[in-house]
Amino acid sequence: MKAAVKFAGFAAASRMLPAGSAAAQAPAQSAGASKKTEEKGSALILLGTQGGPGVTLTRSQTAQALVIGDRQYLIDCGYGTVRALVQAGLGFNSIANVFMTHLHNDHTSDLAALLSLKWTSGRAAETNVHGPFGTAAMVRGAIQFCNADTEIRIVNEGRTVKPESLFHGKDLDVSGITEVFRDERVVVKAVQNTHFPERALKRMPHRSLAYRFEMADRSIVFSGDTAYCSGLVELARNADLFVCETIGVPQREMMEQVAKDIAENRESIARHVIETHSTTEDVGRMASEAKVKAVVLNHIVGGPGPEGTLESFESSLVDSVRKVFSGPVTVGRDQMQL
Repeated sequence: MKAAVKFAGFAAASRMLPAGSAAAQAPAQSAGASKKTEEKGSALILLGTQGGPGVTLTRSQTAQALVIGDRQYLIDCGYGTVRALVQAGLGFNSIANVFMTHLHNDHTSDLAALLSLKWTSGRAAETNVHGPFGTAAMVRGAIQFCNADTEIRIVNEGRTVKPESLFHGKDLDVSGITEVFRDERVVVKAVQNTHFPERALKRMPHRSLAYRFEMADRSIVFSGDTAYCSGLVELARNADLFVCETIGVPQREMMEQVAKDIAENRESIARHVIETHSTTEDVGRMASEAKVKAVVLNHIVGGPGPEGTLESFESSLVDSVRKVFSGPVTVGRDQMQL
């Protein structure tokens, strides 16, 4: 890759992969086609493919909708998710189960909006939010955030159903590969990934998870944010689709920023990005070791430098993964259906 993206500008660089850009592989189908899946078929819609907490006009933050027959499951709920669901022709009222990989705000920011809008729409059905430690508290917080709106509408509109009777958070206890959910459509398994370094894990109860969804027609694994992870490799063993995050920014400049921050005894976002996210080579290595059938790159941090193009950047990502993985590789973009 010719040009480097300065770390100070990596959030702005995340504007790569606008919704209308060309994919590195076959073009996506219309997300609205997900409604036409057969009773036991599944469709995956990438609602947001941006990596990191920046806000751009081209991509939403991380979220994926999995449609299995007539049911919808949401994986992560970053900023822009609710609008993306509507854009995809899915809406949001039918979502009864949400799975959080971890509780960074680029994966959770739209949850309060999702729950609040479901309640104001009059949908009297429960929604369960599954995730690592802190998920239950987050759902309670989302309900509290909307408390004034709730009180006003109960008085003005005569509503009788309260949000706390509908919306529930569940902290998952994951040890090794653990089954965390099952219904007649899907079995969901989870494993702790390596998004948080050991020194951080010793100081907090928060964890980060990867999920595997096993359906009648295929299996899909969502890496969540993670560095290389042997547990994730086991979770992804022989999966049909491996949806994995990756760093797209040049490593040299990131490492220079890390060294500078450490030398100045400063908190280092650069160090966090380097230590706890997957390079494209890491993605390829995990995919190859797990013998997955295909890879989709998602939650992409970084973009083309000032002298680069989106097409060359996408191609470089695919080429890098293929150094160690020989199967199909697709660069994800918002509203892509797989």
